Amino acid sequence: MRDEKELKIFYHLGMGKVASTFLQYQFFPFLQNVKYIQRTKHQEYAQIIEKDPHGSYVLSRENDRQLEREVQKFAKHFTDVRAILIFRRHDSWLASQYRRFLKNGVNVSFEQFIDLDENQGYWDVKELDFFSKIQIIEKYFDHKPLVLFYDELQEDNKDFFNRLAHYCGAKFDYDSLNLKSKHKSYEEKQLKFMKAFSSKFNIPQDYSKNKLVAAAQRWLRMMVKYPVLYMGRVSPGSFTSDEPLIDPDQCIRIREHGKKDWERLKAYAAENNPKFTSA
Repeated sequence: MRDEKELKIFYHLGMGKVASTFLQYQFFPFLQNVKYIQRTKHQEYAQIIEKDPHGSYVLSRENDRQLEREVQKFAKHFTDVRAILIFRRHDSWLASQYRRFLKNGVNVSFEQFIDLDENQGYWDVKELDFFSKIQIIEKYFDHKPLVLFYDELQEDNKDFFNRLAHYCGAKFDYDSLNLKSKHKSYEEKQLKFMKAFSSKFNIPQDYSKNKLVAAAQRWLRMMVKYPVLYMGRVSPGSFTSDEPLIDPDQCIRIREHGKKDWERLKAYAAENNPKFTSA
C-alpha cells in the first residue's frame, strides 16, 4: 500500500443539488497537476491510487443521507484526506430536492416531503442539520474540510473555481470551461403534470439489489418519465392547478429553521478555509 504521506487526496463530497454533477463533468476533469478519478470509476479508487504514479488526486461523490456511510468506507483506505463540502441555503436546497423527487415520479406535497412539526415526511428533518456533515468529516479524516457555498458559485463562478483549484494545488483554463448547466431545470407546469400523472399511475422508486434488474428498472422508469415531462411541457396550462408547487410560507419556515445552522456554517468557513486572494 502506498504511504499516505506521499499522497494528496482531495475529496468533494457533495451535497446533492449544489452543482455536483456540473463539477464532476465540467470542472474537475479539466484541472491540471492533479489526477481526477471520474465518478464512473469511483468504486475503483483504492486500486487506481495504489497503481497510479501520480501524487495528487481529486475525487467527487454526491452525498446527502449516505454521507457518513461513504466517508467511513473511504476512511478504511485513506484518512489523510482534504474534503470539500458545498452547501446551499436550506430552503433553496430542499425545494430543489423536492423538484427532483417530483421529476422522478414521487407523488407527495411539499408539506409531506418535509414535515417540520412531526417529522413524518418523506425527508427526515435531521437532514437539515448541515453542520453535522462537517462533524462527520472531522470524525474520520485528518483535515478540516473546505466549506464553500452554492450562492458563491452563482454570484462569481470564476472566483469560486479559482478558490477550489487553489485548494487542490491545481490550475485550469477558465475560458475553456463549458459553463452550461449539466442538468436542465423543468418548468413548474411539467412537474405539476408529472405529480398528477404519478397520483394515478404509480412509478416505482425502489430498485432490485440485482444490478442487471436495477438497470432495467431505471431504463423503464426513464421511458415513462421523460415522455410525461414532455407532455407536461406542451400541454395547456389549464391541465394543471394554479396553486404554487411549493408554498412560499413553508419555504420561509424552513429558512428560519436552518438559520442558526447556516450562520454556523458561514462562521466555520470564515475561520477554517485557507486564505485566498484572487489575482
